[in-house]
Amino acid sequence: MTSRSTITQDRVLDLIGAYGSDPESWPEDEREAARALLREDPARFEAALAEARLLDEALLRAPVPDTPAGLAERILADAPRAQSARTGLRALAARFGDFVFPNGARWPAGATLAALVMGMSAGLVTVPANASEDYDSAEEQVLYAALGFDSFDTYGQEGAE
Repeated sequence: MTSRSTITQDRVLDLIGAYGSDPESWPEDEREAARALLREDPARFEAALAEARLLDEALLRAPVPDTPAGLAERILADAPRAQSARTGLRALAARFGDFVFPNGARWPAGATLAALVMGMSAGLVTVPANASEDYDSAEEQVLYAALGFDSFDTYGQEGAE
């Protein structure tokens, strides 16, 4: 529940404008604090309440249009269905898929991630057996292998051409 100290006069005016003149239609957690402000300074809210009462009365007098037959059924038929509960490995794969492709398979970042994973995997697999002799660190081994060179010397020769 909102305390008296946290609700402002502007918020009470917002409640009147959004929900009408009847405090019973205001949000329950703010209702009592707003009523307390109304009791403290009724003149401050008099014009807003009068305007809201006129609008409330006009809305009550307005005819309610008939809804077309079958409208509710069409809306429910078009509504998205809740996904069935997934368990185990399928649930894990579905969560990973939702993370990688939050907007479906059209998301470009998913394709970028897949290309990155494939490139890094290919780089790791194609590191030469004698790479530790040619390179200073494992990171250099992976980098040069991913670029398609067997050694730093080969990289230098290719770049010179």
